Amino acid sequence: MKCLICSGDSAGEVCNKCIRLEKILYQKEWSYKEGMFLKKSEDYRIAISNMRISGRVAICDNPKGLNSRLDNMSHYLMNVKECTQVSYQGKKTLMIGIENNTGENAKYSRYCFLPGFDDVEQLVNAIFDAKKKAASLTERIRQSNGISTGSVEVTPTQTSADIKVSAPVAAPASMPTPSAASVATPVPKPVSPSPAAAAAAAKPASAPKPVPSTYDTVALSGIATDINEFETKIKKLKVLRDNGILSEEEYLEEKKKLVSIF
Repeated sequence: MKCLICSGDSAGEVCNKCIRLEKILYQKEWSYKEGMFLKKSEDYRIAISNMRISGRVAICDNPKGLNSRLDNMSHYLMNVKECTQVSYQGKKTLMIGIENNTGENAKYSRYCFLPGFDDVEQLVNAIFDAKKKAASLTERIRQSNGISTGSVEVTPTQTSADIKVSAPVAAPASMPTPSAASVATPVPKPVSPSPAAAAAAAKPASAPKPVPSTYDTVALSGIATDINEFETKIKKLKVLRDNGILSEEEYLEEKKKLVSIF
């Protein structure tokens, strides 16, 4: 099948080349006891990135949750269409509806249930915010690959009335300009520029050479800050090790933690 982001060959909805640019924005793991009488504890997880929604949840092909199975899932985030509270196994549960309409042989509708999940509003808001980042990253990757599809539309996500979605932060109101009668503004005296400054101002500045737009310079621009932060922290760990504050084992352990985060 084709990658839904760059249209390259892929085993799933997002190819391995695009996944290398993925950044996890929200994730959570929890356990839930299923069954009416003989309850069995199952481990669940959910993760939202700037590309995908993934995890281990209850999955079925109908919104009623009939014949659901616990399985791993990984889908392009822009295909999330619905986040609603429904009744699943007699309890109120978050349901995430995913729908793919691209391609004749790849169309599907899937419903994911998160029983026992208690962080509903934070997850739904994370999906709303991440879809904007997914649209921007998809657009940059397609442009770098020469795919002229225009701007990627952020598809609306339906929510039930009992889920509170955070409104976008409004821009701060501009302060009123004080009148001339209330504030007397001193008029600065004109300062004649020095000959060297005048010569520098008269000389036209040379235009910077355009940087070629490649896959790396365009698609990786959004994570350059993370790489710089990672390198800075690695250098600090080396200094602590070289000065005897950290042992070699402690240094390797802290380095593993940084690698897992970034």
